Amino acid sequence: MGKKNHKSNQKKGPKTILPNVSICTPTFNRRPFLKGLIYCISKQDYPREKMEWIIVDDGTDCIRDIIESDECKESLKGICIRYFYEKEKMDLGKKRNYMHKQCTFKQTEDILVYMDDDDYYPPERVSHSVKKLCSDKKVLCGGSSELYLWFNTLDKMYKFGPYGPNHATAGTFAFKRKLLNETSYEDSAILAEEKHFLKNYTVPFIQFDPYKTILVVSHEQNTFDKKRLINNSNKFCTESALKVKHFIKDPEMMKFYHSDINELLKTYEEGKVENKPKVLNEIKRRDEERQSAQDNRPSGIMVTDENNKPKQLTVKEVRVYMDHKTKECIFLKSKLKEVMEQNQEMKTLLQKLQETTSSVS
Repeated sequence: MGKKNHKSNQKKGPKTILPNVSICTPTFNRRPFLKGLIYCISKQDYPREKMEWIIVDDGTDCIRDIIESDECKESLKGICIRYFYEKEKMDLGKKRNYMHKQCTFKQTEDILVYMDDDDYYPPERVSHSVKKLCSDKKVLCGGSSELYLWFNTLDKMYKFGPYGPNHATAGTFAFKRKLLNETSYEDSAILAEEKHFLKNYTVPFIQFDPYKTILVVSHEQNTFDKKRLINNSNKFCTESALKVKHFIKDPEMMKFYHSDINELLKTYEEGKVENKPKVLNEIKRRDEERQSAQDNRPSGIMVTDENNKPKQLTVKEVRVYMDHKTKECIFLKSKLKEVMEQNQEMKTLLQKLQETTSSVS
């Protein structure tokens, strides 16, 4: 008797059906960064026939020529590219909502993955997001609350977060299509649009591995100056011993993000933050609001007011009081010096008078 073919009798497990993925990129005057972004998408280790790339561009420097170039098409061969140019400038929330509607993958289990126009995304960005989201049926969205930010002009790496289990910044988001049946962005959102989309951070969420998600690149044309994050006292920010080489392996891309991009930005007038006045005004408004909240915090210092009643001073009132006392102290010190000088002059005159009187006698 011949040997039995055990392999033919083995039951094969159900074949895993991978979800379709829409890579979503909102952009505004980021031409110098397109080389890096196209590279990041081209290196994704997820099946290309399962991916599409949605770009919504409302910049004054239309990038259609790059997206529709033979070089881009060849680099991303197999990935459906859908480019939408809007002449009217859109707020970021409205742009993200519009972007979602342009996706052709509409099944509830299909996945949307954000890839912003000016950051670096590792080859596992899509596959890791899919794996994590598919690991739990209850989860609707994922991202990385812990992330690394590289200041290429300083050549320093900083770690931010984690801030919380249901928190992440939008640039790290990936979510199941069915989440859009429950939520959307505020059309008027310009900054910090995540809180509303995540329904005050109550959406079932899963954390991604930051090393497989994003490397945030700080540069001179960031809408928000990220140096402010390390100049202020920030308990969620620590300098990291990691180097950019731990994230970016390709020497050409290392050079691009380390030096080439800085040279390109020097002459790229369209990308300057001054071209985003609405965003700048919103940053200023938030700064003033934050400062006002800090100023009006109770200080814990009690005084007696003019009606002889106890009153707790605010932080601002304490600062004003201390400023007043400091100026008063400086004034009194100068007056004391003046009086002491006058006193010394009087002593000198008295001594001379005594000497004159003594000589006459």
